[in-house]
Order: sequence, then C-alpha cells, then structure tokens
Amino acid sequence: MRLFLRWLTVVVVAGAVAAAADAPVLPIRAGPVFTRGETAGPYPRYPDVEIQVEVPPATSPALVTPDAFRLKADNGSPVNATRVQTLASTGYGVAVSVSLDVSGSMKGAPLNAVRSGLVKFVSAAGPLDKVAIQTIADQSRWDANWDDSRDKVSSALNSLSTRGTLTRLWDGLLDAIGHFPQTPLSQRLIVISDGHDEGSVHSEDDVIATAREHGIVVDAIGMTRSSPVYLQNLQRLAAQTGGQFRHAGNVSDLDFLVGDGVDRLKSTPVVGFRLDNLPADGGVHHFQVIWKHQGSESQAEVIASIPPASVSLRRRWVAPAGIAAVVVVVLLIVAASMGKSRKPIEAPAQSVPTPVDLTPPPTPTPLAPRQHRGTPAPIRSPLEAEKVSSATGEAAPTTRSKTEILARFPSPEAGRPAAWLFCEEGFAPGERFPVEHVEYWIGSLEGNHLHIANDPTVSAHHACLVFDHEVLGIYDHHSTNGTSVNDELVNENRRLLRPGDRIRVGQSIFTVQSAGQGGLRL
Repeated sequence: MRLFLRWLTVVVVAGAVAAAADAPVLPIRAGPVFTRGETAGPYPRYPDVEIQVEVPPATSPALVTPDAFRLKADNGSPVNATRVQTLASTGYGVAVSVSLDVSGSMKGAPLNAVRSGLVKFVSAAGPLDKVAIQTIADQSRWDANWDDSRDKVSSALNSLSTRGTLTRLWDGLLDAIGHFPQTPLSQRLIVISDGHDEGSVHSEDDVIATAREHGIVVDAIGMTRSSPVYLQNLQRLAAQTGGQFRHAGNVSDLDFLVGDGVDRLKSTPVVGFRLDNLPADGGVHHFQVIWKHQGSESQAEVIASIPPASVSLRRRWVAPAGIAAVVVVVLLIVAASMGKSRKPIEAPAQSVPTPVDLTPPPTPTPLAPRQHRGTPAPIRSPLEAEKVSSATGEAAPTTRSKTEILARFPSPEAGRPAAWLFCEEGFAPGERFPVEHVEYWIGSLEGNHLHIANDPTVSAHHACLVFDHEVLGIYDHHSTNGTSVNDELVNENRRLLRPGDRIRVGQSIFTVQSAGQGGLRL
C-alpha cells in the first residue's frame, strides 16, 4: 500500500476557462504530475511526464483522446499529448481518506450499509493504494491509518460503531485534510454524512479554503433520516473543491455509492507529454493543461518540481573542494608560523652581508571559489568554536583557540555502516539506524533509507546524508519544515558531521554515533 518516488510533485491550483463564449464550460482539474529522474521507479523518466486530468464524470470517451490535450510549461509553446490512459491502467495508486459521521443519526442500518460499502471499497483498492478511515462525532478519530495492513483496516471496519451526541463535522474534515501523507499519489477525501455540523470551532468555508490550498478533492455522499436541508452543505463542499456530491436515497444506494468510490476515481484519465525543451533543473515549474472539446477549451494549472539531471554527481563533488580549501588554509598557517620562528643566521665577522628583511609577508587573501549556476557553495564546516563573554553574556568574536577535529568515517556498505543514527526522541526513541549507503535518504516515503512515518512535519525526501572521501555530511532537500544540526538550520549546501552531532528532522532528533574510527586532527 506504499509507493516510493524520489522526486515529489505537488498540486497547487486548478481552474477552468472557456475559449468560446457560446461553448459549454466544462471544468477540469490537473495533477498530480508523475515523472522521475535517473533512478528506477514506476513513473516515466523525464522528459516524459504524465499528468492526471479529471474531466466531468459524464464526458464521452471520444472527447478524451491524445489529440484533445496540449500542455504549456512556464507559458512556453504548447506540446501535444502522446497518449491517454486511465489511472487504473498506470498502476500508480491513490491515497483515499474516508471521513464517516458516526453520530446517533447513523445508528443501525445506515452504519451497516456504510460498513459493507467500505469493505468493498478496501477490497477494490490495489497494492499501491493508501486508505485511511476517520470517524467523526464529538471528536474525530482515526480507526485505520495510511500504513495499516489490509487485515487491520478490515478489523477496524468490523468494529465501527456510533458514539457521541454531536457531530463536529468541519473540525473533523480539517483534521482529515491535514492528515494526508506527503506523497505524489492522487489524493481524494470522501465524506459520508448528513451534512449537519454541531459545535465545530471552524466553518465550512475554512474546510473549502484549506482543501483548495492543498489540492484535495472532496467527494461527498449524503444520507439523512430527517430534513435534507443540511445536504446542501455537502453539495457546496464538493462543488467548491472540484468533487462530486451524490445522494443516497436509501440504504442500498449508500452501500453501492461507498463501494463505487475507488472504481470511479481510478477511471480518471492520465495524459502523457514529452517536454524536450524544459530543462531538468530540479526547480518548480508551472504547467497548464489545455483540453479541447466540442469547440471550446478548458484549462487547468498545476505546479510541480522536475527532477534535476545528474543530481548525485553534482552533490558528490562538493566535498573534495571543501577539503582542499581546509588543507590550503592549514598550509598557509603553518608557513606563517615557520616564518615567525625563523632566526637570522649569524654571518662571519669578515663579511658584511646586505641586510635581509626576515619579516614574513602578509598572508594573501584566498580567492573566492568561482560559483556556477546550479553548483552548491563549498562545504561550511560545523567545527566553529564559540566564545561567550562571562561578563556580558554576549557572543565574542570566534577565534581558533584549540585544536579542531574533522571526523573521519569509514566507507559505508551493507553490514558495515559509516555511522549510526541514534533516535533520542520522535518516531523510534532508543533505536539505532545504520548509515550503510553513500547517499542515505531520510523522509516520509517508504523508499527512503530512514523512513519516518506518521509525522506530518517530515517531507517526502526530507534530507540526505552523503559520504565522500571519509567525510560525512548532510543537506536539506527543499523540505517544508527544514533540517537542523545542533539547533542550526542547514540548507542545500552540505554540512559536515561528526560523532555527537544532533540532527533534527521533523519531530525526531538523532545523534550521530561513530562506527569505531577516530577523528582526523587538523
């Protein structure tokens, strides 16, 4: 039920416009964008990309063909689609969260019908699909989470029961939107309720705005034993987020509509394009999907990052340059100290030599390394001593007052780690994780070497430890919440590590532990 992707794509905005005033306006949505870099994976390799495009449910298949779609990247010239297939045929998977009202109004036959439909829903999900079940009453609760096994999800469904006296619907749905994993999978929230909210701190407008901000489509299934007036809330919620509202007139309808959710989602088209003129620079780009249909055009926009070419090589050759800079500085210091300690040689009495100025020349200012676009700056060493004035408590100028140590790590391989990451707090307190790869990825997706699950503050590929020439460093991979070493934020320029350094990723803190070798004295 999990899926690995090295490069995360993010859906940001979708909309529709009409090219002709007298033609019907059919709203469409675009995203996510599926592509990958040079690593293996299920997605097409860039410059080939595939974009999920949701067209109105009743659209004729004759209108969903490759010649009906074009794509503009960063407002450039449009390119034609290469193929169209259904999401089901791609095998990419979906992430579906089901939010179920379990207040007293659902007691009995309605809840039994929902349970039956959800069992079919889960059974229809593929091996790469993610499913989460949330129940909402006085408080929201997650009865089944994203990484639970199918058996655990089935057990949770069999245990569903009504509870509470209120339905804080809007608060629960905001929780559901924020609970989605950071994943390139197509994301869908399905709400099953009568649309009546009681006691929420937040409003329906808050839910709509948050869902649109995160690119979450909300489908709603409405059923009520009393007044249908609150069903209008569900209709509005679905319409404003690009989803679909369906009314279950009876228990049989409810059973069918819930079970039909996955099949309907997986029938959405995925359109392929080839972007030969857009560089693989690792940056974020704007894509505009254009759909021609019956004399008009509908458009939808999506923002996604493109995996950079040769990223591992670009990262790998920063360390030697940084080490060379350190060596040059050391040699200059040694040369200067030798010049100061040198004594003049006494000449014989009979000779009168020309006086020689033995004052050492001033140390030249090192030239700044030439910076190339797309190349990280030289490594900044974390071995900087800080002095604090005892009188004022203010930071004093940093000076090199003692010998500093640059840690040397062994080459990592399976069974012989370069170092260990000891989890002090967070998702696995007390556990140690071996760094057994030259590039050791940390993130929320399963394919990472250190997979941190159930932490919404951890990005898909959050940070990376890199071993190069006996040096271990870390850089942040454009994460949302940042990475820090010893409470100091790091960026995309690698920072050197040594045993005892404390790395924070999301809500977890790891201590770098040595694999057994000492440090290199400078």
